[in-house]
Amino acid sequence: MSVIKIEGLNKTYKERDIFKKLKGKKEKIGVENVSFSVEEGEIFSIIGLNGAGKTTIMKCLLGLLDYDSGNINIFGKGKLEKESKNLIGYLPEISYYPKSIKLKILMEYYSELYGIKDNNQKIDESLEKVGLLNRSNSRLEEFSKGMLQKVGIAQAILNSPKLLFLDEPMSGLDPLARREVIELLKELKTLGTTIFLNTHILGDIEDIGDRGIVVHKGKVLDSFNLHEKRKEEGYNIILKDGKIHNVGIDNLDMKLKELKEITEIKKNHFSLEEYFKNTVLGGKE
Repeated sequence: MSVIKIEGLNKTYKERDIFKKLKGKKEKIGVENVSFSVEEGEIFSIIGLNGAGKTTIMKCLLGLLDYDSGNINIFGKGKLEKESKNLIGYLPEISYYPKSIKLKILMEYYSELYGIKDNNQKIDESLEKVGLLNRSNSRLEEFSKGMLQKVGIAQAILNSPKLLFLDEPMSGLDPLARREVIELLKELKTLGTTIFLNTHILGDIEDIGDRGIVVHKGKVLDSFNLHEKRKEEGYNIILKDGKIHNVGIDNLDMKLKELKEITEIKKNHFSLEEYFKNTVLGGKE
């Protein structure tokens, strides 16, 4: 079942600078004719350069931005409705919190917004998942950038959302903390949470993602299915005369018996980074 479905989404930003207006610059394209769907229980990713339109798409889905035209359908009910908002979690790209407030009090505030009754248990569960339970009585002014990012993730999962929006969740995290978040996302997926993910760290998507799209200058250049891409992996068998045979994983043993004077065998591993570069820089617009 499609949890999210977008058809022909268009969004332009009007120019507010009066001097630029006088020069004829009236609007900037945010996204143009964007269409895709997200299935229940999958990790769906949007990848693109800075300013490609990733955050614009997410904010349109969340109702934080008005859009010019197109159709948005969430949970099969059209645009995100008020009664459906408690079913989602959201981590913005940049989170702002009062630095003087204690973490536990901040989480209590968010639990009230979500209408959570047994909030102490839910708060402890969320903080434990991001490794901050022992800092619940600390003030946020004592936290590093990476710890504040974990706070944002904790509030985003506080209500055990069915649909989780994460905009650059790995920002500011060290390698160990990134691995912890990846394991958390895997756990949430096993529990049936649908995750909509924007991140620049393509290796993380390659590790946990299911499907996604490539966005460039506001347009969808291509869509990808990581499960299908992994099936395309195989080997390059290099012969003494320089010839190269591309062989699928299932046919390797048979091909090794057929070929003679083999000098080298190289694993042909799918790279999301290489795919992204080829898609964006290969003129597929």
